[in-house]
Amino acid sequence: MKNALLLFFALAFLSGCGREQTQTYQAPKETTAPPLMQAPIQQTPAKPAGKKFDAKLPDGWTEKPGSGMRMVSYAIEGTSIDFYLISLSMGDVPSNVNRWRGQVGLPPASPEAIDEEVETFPVGGHDVKYIEIYNEEGGKGIIAAIVDLAPQYWYFTAKGSVTELKANAADIRTFLNSIKLENHSR
Repeated sequence: MKNALLLFFALAFLSGCGREQTQTYQAPKETTAPPLMQAPIQQTPAKPAGKKFDAKLPDGWTEKPGSGMRMVSYAIEGTSIDFYLISLSMGDVPSNVNRWRGQVGLPPASPEAIDEEVETFPVGGHDVKYIEIYNEEGGKGIIAAIVDLAPQYWYFTAKGSVTELKANAADIRTFLNSIKLENHSR
């Protein structure tokens, strides 16, 4: 009987080996540190330097205050032309002309072809690069003037339908010729 008892305990011991036993215990809740507070990134929108010129507005034009990158905008009565002025430190004429061409659905032009299309005239002792870009098939166009005030460049840009732009091109050109620049003499 002693041997039987010993055999029983040995079998009980061996039958429990290799089994996982469920254990329960209590662990303290994990605490996570709050995320590090970072200073907010200040994104200062480009502030226009203010209007630094005077010009004669053609009949039916209204000057509107600028917003964002626009120093000033103009409403041309009876049209949906978007005419505005921005100032940037980039003045590469071929790149800008080809960007405008793309906006109206035209393919890029060579720098030589652009030189032939761009007209240069003086305003207040500064060169103005002037171009009219029309996509007759697409019905969209851009009239643009780049005023070299290095290191800044002013971009007068009129965007709209070919019909409206052509009807107002003479007034846009007259407006540009009437610009009197403040503190920008050469």
